[in-house]
Amino acid sequence: MKQVVQEILHGNKTVISKPVQEKSSSKPTSNNVLKNINRPNYQQKKKNHRLKVKENVHKPAAVLKNTPTKQRTNNRKELNEKSISKLNSITLAEGNLPKRNNNYIHQNQRYNAKSRLIGKTKNGGFVWFYPELSMDLIQSFQRPLDRVAVGVIQMPNSLPSYLLLVNEVIRQNQDIKFHVMWDSEANSTFTAELYDEDVGRLERIMNDLYQKLNRNSMKRYETYTAISPSSWLSRQLKASPSVEAIAFLEGISYYNNIILVDQLLEKFAANEFQFYIHKNYILFEGNYHIVSKLIGELKKLAAHHFSAM
Repeated sequence: MKQVVQEILHGNKTVISKPVQEKSSSKPTSNNVLKNINRPNYQQKKKNHRLKVKENVHKPAAVLKNTPTKQRTNNRKELNEKSISKLNSITLAEGNLPKRNNNYIHQNQRYNAKSRLIGKTKNGGFVWFYPELSMDLIQSFQRPLDRVAVGVIQMPNSLPSYLLLVNEVIRQNQDIKFHVMWDSEANSTFTAELYDEDVGRLERIMNDLYQKLNRNSMKRYETYTAISPSSWLSRQLKASPSVEAIAFLEGISYYNNIILVDQLLEKFAANEFQFYIHKNYILFEGNYHIVSKLIGELKKLAAHHFSAM
C-alpha cells in the first residue's frame, strides 16, 4: 500500500493491481446474465393449449387417438361420398316407380274388364257395360265415338224418373256424352246410352244406376221433385224453361191420375200451379213451396186410393 502511494505521488497514473483485476474478471456481465436466463413463452403455450382443446371438442376421442390427421380427413370424405351415392340411388329408384294414379288404374281396367250385362231390374229393365269395343262394333250405337267406353240403360216403360237419373249423372260429370230415347206418352221403351273415355268412372256410374233403377222398380208409384231444372230436362218434360220447380207422381195409370187431380183441386186453387196428365205420370210446375205441398198431398191421395189394388 505504501508503494502504491509513492507511485501516485511520483506521477505514475496507471495503477492496476493484480488482485483487483482478477476480481473484476470473475464478475459476470449483464449480457452474459441475460443469455443464461431461460424465459418460457407463455403466449405460445396458451395458443397451443387452445388449439388442442378445440380439436378435442370437434373430433371423437377414438379418432384423435388412433388416426393421423390426414387419414381422418380422407376417411370423412370417403364416408360422405358413400352416403351421397346411396342417397342418389334411393332417389332414382323412387323416381322410377310406376305412379298409381287414376289414369294408370283406368288403363288397367280398360284392358282387363270385359263387356257384360250388369243386371236386370225387377220390372224387366237392363243395364249393360262395354269397356272397349272395336270400331266395327262401336258403329252399333247411336253416337259412334272413337275409343270410349259405353254404358246402356233400357227400361220397358218411359218414365220421367229415368230422365232425372241421367240428368244427375251429366250434371256431375259434364264431359260424359249421352243419347236418350224416350216417349212422354210411354208408347215405347226408355233407352239411354252413355259414352266416357274414363272406363273406371263409367263402370262405377253404371253399377250405381242399376242399383237405383232396381230399387225404384219395386215400388208401385213414387214422387219426385226438382228445383231449377236444367234446360235439357225442361225440354224433355215439356215444362216451362224458366220454371222454379217441377214435381211429378209416376206409376199411376192415366184415368186414375184424373181421379187424383180432381180431389187435389178441391184443396188447392187451380191458378197457383200448372199440371199435365200423362199416361203413367202427372207433372206439376210452379213455385217450389206450392209444388212441394201439391206433390205431398198427391202421394197421400194415391196411398189412400190405390195401395190395396
